[in-house]
Formats: sequence, structure tokens, C-alpha cells
Amino acid sequence: MNNKILKVTGLCCLLCCASLKAMVIRHDVNDSEYINLASHFNPTITFTMLHNTKDVVEGTGTIIRNNWVLTAAHVANILKVGDDVYVDSKIQKIIIHPKWQDRKFPFDIALVKIEMTPERMVITNLYDKSDEVSQIATFLGRGNFGNGLKGIINSDGLLRAAQNVVEEVDPRWIRFKFDQGDKALALEGISGPGDSGGPAFISNDKGLFIIGVSSWQDAAPTNWLEARYNVIENYSRVSYFIDWIRENTVDCAQKKECAK
Repeated sequence: MNNKILKVTGLCCLLCCASLKAMVIRHDVNDSEYINLASHFNPTITFTMLHNTKDVVEGTGTIIRNNWVLTAAHVANILKVGDDVYVDSKIQKIIIHPKWQDRKFPFDIALVKIEMTPERMVITNLYDKSDEVSQIATFLGRGNFGNGLKGIINSDGLLRAAQNVVEEVDPRWIRFKFDQGDKALALEGISGPGDSGGPAFISNDKGLFIIGVSSWQDAAPTNWLEARYNVIENYSRVSYFIDWIRENTVDCAQKKECAK
């Protein structure tokens, strides 16, 4: 049996998968509010590896159409075709952006095709507009749990969601700052270690949209202390990569020519 498993986060799995961990939240807000927020989202899967009989989180991905998962290139780089997928499926194909280079951040985006999309999974829309700044995004956490004062605390097996405002964008990146006090949202937070490849969502009257894919954290503002207030989260910008995503996820039958 392959030692890597994709664990699917459905509504029931949000509550019962002990291997799924959390994210970094405000120190002055009840943790139960972040757990409750997570119960409203169901479009993600978690890549895990069995290590000494224990699941180790490798990263996260988002279902963007039937059988297709959007994630980070540095996450997809450690996966293999044929790896087992939770609920009796397997990875069929891995497409890493051709301009991505190992251990470098630009073009940190990839696609993973699986044999089947689990029932009851929400398929997330791709965001194709350029008005992300000042919008409120929601993260669904898979990494280690912590708060802005203490940083990473532990791995308690609970799933959390948090929110943040898009601080700025450039052609390839969306950035979030982990604020505190009066500047922070009620459920302010950031992704924790293990959340790479996870989504930043926005929701409007047309549905749920993914605007970014978790890539890396800039801890320079905190003297290189990760997962603290004032760190900057960098997400690959979906609107920049949308043509590449669509080109590589369209069914072969819909293309004029198909690769042999």
C-alpha cells in the first residue's frame, strides 16, 4: 500500500478526523468560534503521509471541478501518481506549473487529478477578477494550532477556519497581514504550518470562490518569529493563473487537440 493518503474534508470529517489540525488565531477570542466557522466550509482535501503509523500533514488542496484539486507546487512536488486517495480513489495526474522551481516561491501552483470527487464535496469557483484588495477571505486550517501571541502551541486534532482582509496584491501574489486589537477582524487568523496549498475563499451571491493558494509566510516584520501578529501571508493569485488552470483542467473531449 502506498504510504501517502489524501484525506477528504467533508462536513462529517470536519468534526471527526483527528489527523486534521488547525491554524493560528487571535489570543483573545474563544477558540470555539473558529471551530464553528470551519463547519460551514467543505471544499478541501488534505494530503497526508503515514509516518511511523501516524498521519503527518503534507499540505492542503481545493476541489475546483470534478476530479481536479488546486494546490501549491511545493506540495504537489512530493506527491506521486498512484498514491492512495481517501474514500477509495487514487491520484491520476500531477501538473506543476512549468515555471516553478524547487525551493523558490514564484509560480507556486499545481493541479492534482484524482480518480473521483467524493460525494457531498463542494466544488469551488475560480475567481477571475482583479478586485481582491480589501475583500474578506476565509482560510480553512490544516496546520499546527496556535495564536498570535505565543505562535505555534500544539496539534490538537481540531479543524478551524479564520478570516483576514486582503492587504495588497501584485500580479502573482495576494497578501494578508495578521493584525491584532482594533485592526483585526472578529475571527482574524492566518494559516499554520502544514496549510500550504490551502485556499483563501471569498463568498458572494454567486457562490464560493477561491482567490488564492497558500504559499509562504514572511516573518521579517516579527524578527523571523513565525505565526505571530504582523506576519505577512503570501498566496498565489488565482486570477493571474486562471488561464493556465483552465487550460489544464478542461476535458480532452472539449479540446480541439489532445496531447497524445
